[in-house]
Amino acid sequence: MPATVRAASGDDLLGLWGAEPDIGPQLRGELQLERRGRLWSARVGGFEAIARQEGDSVVIAFPGGQGTLRIWSRLPAPEAYWVQPAGIDQPFATPVRLRRAGVDRWCGMVQPIAERFPLSHLMTRADSGALRATFRNPEANWPGRTPFYTVRRAGQQLQFLNPRTGGLQWSQPYDSAQRTIAFDFGAPIILTPRTREQAVGFVTRSPSLPAYTYRVPALREDGWRTANAASVGMNAAALEGIVRALIAVDPVSETEPRVHALLVARNGRLVLDEYFRGYDVDQPHDLRSASKTMTSIMLGAAMQQGATLDGQPLGAATAVSRDGMTLGHLLSHSGGLADNDDDEASPGNEDTMQSQTVQRDWYAFFMALPRLAAPGSTYSYCLAGINMAGGVIARATGQWIPRLFERQRAAPMSFGPYGINLMPTGQAYSGGGMRLLPRELLKFGQLYLNRGLWKGARLVPSSWVRTSTAHVIDRVDGSTDGYGWHRYLLAVAGKRYQTYAAGGNGGQILLVVPELQLTIAVTAGNYGQYSVWKKIIDELVPAVIATAR
Repeated sequence: MPATVRAASGDDLLGLWGAEPDIGPQLRGELQLERRGRLWSARVGGFEAIARQEGDSVVIAFPGGQGTLRIWSRLPAPEAYWVQPAGIDQPFATPVRLRRAGVDRWCGMVQPIAERFPLSHLMTRADSGALRATFRNPEANWPGRTPFYTVRRAGQQLQFLNPRTGGLQWSQPYDSAQRTIAFDFGAPIILTPRTREQAVGFVTRSPSLPAYTYRVPALREDGWRTANAASVGMNAAALEGIVRALIAVDPVSETEPRVHALLVARNGRLVLDEYFRGYDVDQPHDLRSASKTMTSIMLGAAMQQGATLDGQPLGAATAVSRDGMTLGHLLSHSGGLADNDDDEASPGNEDTMQSQTVQRDWYAFFMALPRLAAPGSTYSYCLAGINMAGGVIARATGQWIPRLFERQRAAPMSFGPYGINLMPTGQAYSGGGMRLLPRELLKFGQLYLNRGLWKGARLVPSSWVRTSTAHVIDRVDGSTDGYGWHRYLLAVAGKRYQTYAAGGNGGQILLVVPELQLTIAVTAGNYGQYSVWKKIIDELVPAVIATAR
């Protein structure tokens, strides 16, 4: 017999509900690595596995598909990378930085990318008396663009109704005695009542804290020099006002960006480093397609080490196909294939490529797309093409991209934890999705302001810094692109500044203002809400620029 539907009569559902589950992966902690002849053993978290060396590498797979250790052994010291299996996201590769622990023994930390799915909802009552739930999920912006859901009780279930259609969206178990609402996203998520102090993924900042006042960023062992904003010609009071405005954003607003971090550096000094909505300095953030710019920077790394392809120096003019498509075309979204990410019907759309299962090799998927225009003639936003550029770089250098990134970027720039997401074939996905600490993301802006130098070391040719950030192609929105960089001409206080930026879905922004020796990094959680997170470029970034004197 169907459950009897009745209106929610009490106030027991009103208020904040939330959960902050750590979904995994579970295998993490100290790695103990040992070599005995050609046999290697590895131990992590109480699990142990062995493998035999083949050539110069070793692949040790842990039982139950919990992860894989990849080791390059014929070096002064072995290099190790942890590959965590697919979970909520694609697989990730993370470095394991080894230290010697005896003869043919090493130790290091396995630090996979944490899979988090913090979920909150605020239950209120509409003027009509109906219950309404507004969800917040800073990690992925689930369930998307619907501002709220109407809620009604049906026995031991809560029914969430779409306000636009009135149709049933979900029916979730509710235990009124235990005060729990159960969801399941492949792992159980049990919501319980929360105060605003506890709802760290819902509120911008703990409401019990005193009013925010400007503070000099903490000095950490990551290579950043910090300074008071005033000492580098910035208005500290104005920066304080910007942060206060971000804190004051209503958590249920559907029109204001939900910012997770705001960082600013000028003249090589970090002057602002603030985090919101449960995020902190030690948490790698999903960069979405902002990390496609890392592919352009990695091309600079390959050029710096003298990489060649078919006997020719690697660069923008490197041929990718016989019909004239070049590496530069891939990096400027002008390859001319049927690969428009702004068109859901496009056969090369990123979502189509990643969801299909016929072709596991996404390089082959891209190269098989039909041609629509001559290379270089038409702009069409295409992350499959940027990913193909990563494949060309890997082929030219003969290196796995995560290994190249660690050796040529992360190690010399003193990176903390990070992750590079992988394709089904185990190769790096170069179109987006990298996880970086915001302070590390900001370093790439400073690297380019320094014309490819970091702490005096040449990491990118100055010629590539200049070429890759220059105007290459026009975009339909009036901005322009370089090679892997967006270019915005921003008007601030009656002056126009030419900038270049990495940008990603949800509000992941790294923006450089060469004229002011200024670089800004923002992370946010408005995934799938372009009109909202575009305000970061249109409003927040210009406000920060205006603080520079």
